[in-house]
Amino acid sequence: MIKDAVRSLKKDWDRAVFYWIVFVLSSMFMFTFFHLALSDAIGVTFIYSNNDLPTYLTVFDVLICIIVIFLANDFYVKKKSGELAVILICGGTYLQLVEFLLIQTGILMILSIPVGIGLGCLAFPAISLLMKTMSGYGIEIEFGLQSVVLTACVIIMEVFWCTMVNLGYTYRNSIYTLLHVEDKIKLSMFAGLKETKIRYIYPVLYLGCAVLLYTCGKTPERMLLFGFAGTAGLWGSINRVMFPWLEKAVLEKWGDDGEKLVYMGLFRNDLKMARLYVVLFIATANILCSVMAGTVNNSGEFALCLLSFGVIIPLLALSFMFRFATEALERKKQFDVLRKTGYMEEQIRKIKNRELLWIYGFIMIAALIYILNIVAVLVIYGRIPGAVGGGILLIFTGSLAVCGLINRRQYEKDKKE
Repeated sequence: MIKDAVRSLKKDWDRAVFYWIVFVLSSMFMFTFFHLALSDAIGVTFIYSNNDLPTYLTVFDVLICIIVIFLANDFYVKKKSGELAVILICGGTYLQLVEFLLIQTGILMILSIPVGIGLGCLAFPAISLLMKTMSGYGIEIEFGLQSVVLTACVIIMEVFWCTMVNLGYTYRNSIYTLLHVEDKIKLSMFAGLKETKIRYIYPVLYLGCAVLLYTCGKTPERMLLFGFAGTAGLWGSINRVMFPWLEKAVLEKWGDDGEKLVYMGLFRNDLKMARLYVVLFIATANILCSVMAGTVNNSGEFALCLLSFGVIIPLLALSFMFRFATEALERKKQFDVLRKTGYMEEQIRKIKNRELLWIYGFIMIAALIYILNIVAVLVIYGRIPGAVGGGILLIFTGSLAVCGLINRRQYEKDKKE
């Protein structure tokens, strides 16, 4: 079984590497957050907690890292469902499935944790310099035992729960459900959606809260409330407006345009597949920007918020990149069908590029509606320098652009054999 598990890792190398990178970065960021939060400059203490903003923000950052790992693990294991079904068909037992998954995920996790912690230690000087440059607030980060203990506890907990989730997944599923897991997910995705006019209240809420940000120039703390309300509007807009519109348009409007029919259909599937990633990404960006706006009068808290944004946003972008890349690996057969029906390589390349533009463009525009306006309000009212505002926008757009280019390069590897 050990040889089979290692052979499966080598066969699925691209997906395994993406999963490993997500785990490395999550471990690195948690390690760094704990050291930064427990530094003398920030002064967070989880034993005698004052329930102040740095404590909440540290918990929020670590929670996002844990969620990212769980999402990556869930998708990685579900994509192994075909191999698990083959093991069952060949007479394998539940214990052998357990061993197969434990070996694979165990190897990736064991290799990623020391690398993540090592990178975290190496990043201490760079983070201190970055914080001083961006916020003018110097923070000295030193290696501490309490931070190591907290990081170890979180990592052990997430490894344990990832293992339990994997074992529960294999135990709950029969051969049939393992072979048809993707079909089950797609068929149940739109249960309960209704085309009622009241659904348009969600985009109105999302856009309306963005406009109301301009009333918070003198009281930036209120931006957090609009950030949460906007997140609710975004979730409703995707579920109640975007999905029904795409379903209807694919069937009724784009039937005569072969290329648009394909790339918009792929965009619809991307949004179905990754809507939780998309909403988590945009909501986290909006909330962190809103919290940052409320801390402009406290240099230490503002520096921590800025670091959180500069770390969590690239991590979520990489997580989405992993999600999209692993899904794209399954599309070779679909594009082979298009080639057999007469689509030229140039048309297929155009379809891929348009699909990427739509999914990444949607994420960028939906998030910038809040991020850009928050930065504009803070700069207009003199709360932050223009350079800091530009840095916030660069972190967000740069992270998405780099991940999009990586996905495009990976997508282009699919050539006709």
